[in-house]
Amino acid sequence: MRIDKLSSERHSVLRFPLIVSVVFIHAYGTEVGLAKGAIGVGSSSYLSDFVRNLISQGIARPAVPLFFLVSGYFFFLGFSWSIANYKKKLNSRIKTLLIPFLFWNVFTLLLFALAQYIPATQVYFSGKNDPISTFGVYDFFNAIIGIDRPPISYQFWFIRDLIVMVLLTPVVNLAIRGIPKFFLAGIFVLWFFNLWPLYMPSVVAFTFFYAGAYFASSNTSLFALDRFGIAILSSYSVILLIDTLTKGYEFNIYIHNTGVLLGVASALFLSKIIVRTDKLKRALLWAGSCSFFVFAVHEPLLTVVKKSIYKVLVPNSDAMVLALYVFIPAFVIVLSILLYVSMRFIAPRFLSVISGGRI
Repeated sequence: MRIDKLSSERHSVLRFPLIVSVVFIHAYGTEVGLAKGAIGVGSSSYLSDFVRNLISQGIARPAVPLFFLVSGYFFFLGFSWSIANYKKKLNSRIKTLLIPFLFWNVFTLLLFALAQYIPATQVYFSGKNDPISTFGVYDFFNAIIGIDRPPISYQFWFIRDLIVMVLLTPVVNLAIRGIPKFFLAGIFVLWFFNLWPLYMPSVVAFTFFYAGAYFASSNTSLFALDRFGIAILSSYSVILLIDTLTKGYEFNIYIHNTGVLLGVASALFLSKIIVRTDKLKRALLWAGSCSFFVFAVHEPLLTVVKKSIYKVLVPNSDAMVLALYVFIPAFVIVLSILLYVSMRFIAPRFLSVISGGRI
């Protein structure tokens, strides 16, 4: 099975909106920790909680499952299993996944070490984590790789889990050949009820990567549900509202996970509408080339910008915190794109290496 141009464009126009979603997930908090204590609003108003939950914990949450779904789909799309082909896939992932993963985590580790050493920037560290100067050998490996914790550039847990899933594709392939539907149903049950026993790979990584691999292996398009798109989008809107209104209740996890599934299907359907709007399509196709770089730099950039602004403004009202919740991620995204454009002009080869060839 080969992917046609229209389907390729539909996948591509989703990249940037999904990265924006990831940035807003990480912008959720209303406080920042500094050396002299926390700044912000510890207990926010109902309106502030509603808006932030709707965006960061609702609309944005299907982004990561969808990334894993698409990754599994493209790994197995047209893939004929053999040791030689598997090695070829692994070699390509060294460039696209492993090298950027190691670079950005080592870079962030060195950046944090320097900031913890300089007196002027020490104030921005809360002291909750051990200083890097006290790290042992295991601590350094743990910070870079994320053995029993997220990597120091914590959004790269996604790339770490994706690397693990690539290594586990022989297992995925055996399941697809032997008990594809049974295995698919089983892991979705584990994900839905949060019954996963492993730290790495995460349940969301294994579940949605396998689902993508299953669809590709069975020659099923990820857009197969387009004919139900309006109904899915309508259902998602209702579930999204219920999910937002029931945060804090024990049963919310089941509503939330239902919303994630509908959100994934809704995003895939909306891509059909986007590609029909020429200007929007062209803008998102261009922005898609920036997506990995924005993903890579948005942390610690988001934390640095947020702590700096909070330290200067000392927001103590819900209105100000909510305004900053919208402004800071938007500012970080624009700044990241400007950095990407500058590096593409100044050092395109270096940018290509640290972006996994995605320029």
